[in-house]
Amino acid sequence: MNIEGNQVNYINQTSPELREKNPEIAVLPLGSFENHGPHLPLDTDNIQIEIVAEDVARELNAFLLPVQPITACYEHHGKRGSIHYSYNIFFKILTGIGERLYRQGFRKIAVLIGHGGIFIADPAIRHLNYTYKDLRVVSSEYYYQFDPDNMHAGECETSRMLYHRPDLVRMDKATDCIPDKPRHYLTYGSIFTHSPDGVWGNATVATAEKGKILYEKSLEGMLKEIREAFSFSLTEVL
Repeated sequence: MNIEGNQVNYINQTSPELREKNPEIAVLPLGSFENHGPHLPLDTDNIQIEIVAEDVARELNAFLLPVQPITACYEHHGKRGSIHYSYNIFFKILTGIGERLYRQGFRKIAVLIGHGGIFIADPAIRHLNYTYKDLRVVSSEYYYQFDPDNMHAGECETSRMLYHRPDLVRMDKATDCIPDKPRHYLTYGSIFTHSPDGVWGNATVATAEKGKILYEKSLEGMLKEIREAFSFSLTEVL
């Protein structure tokens, strides 16, 4: 599952060890604690983004921060266990973490987004980049899908969990639902308006083999996106 190579993530090292190795990049993974239908655990997003973040940080020789497990999941109002911050509070959390990293000497931060509803991440990243001219904060979403209709607790997410943590998947309870409205309707109200179980996709056709393909494609795509964003040259217009 994890890439062979540099065994460095720094997360379990001491402060002096981190200071001595002085990684250039910090990796901040964002998850979510929310309903994932009757077959996946509330912690699904955190589990998935933590796994891919370890490999991203290893490949980039980066300082890996812990997953932020509670973020923003307004669209899951209505199901017990779906917990989130208000957008104004989470904006302050994200910018606050970025500012602390900047003060510690980091000039490159990669934000890994493990939940599709963290829309406040872009404004927070824009704020950091425009406030600190020598700081580059980039983002990449854990995004690779077979089918855009399978966007929450469906074939893709269930397949990845079958690959990573099959012990936590209740396939005997998996359900299918493809709403007849586009994704942006979640801006107007709860996912449960469109799907009683909160499943958006076909969970019953998920397999661990598909999950392996999805994970490898996602990791490859995230690394490519992050490296390109860090290498992009900005021109200051005065």
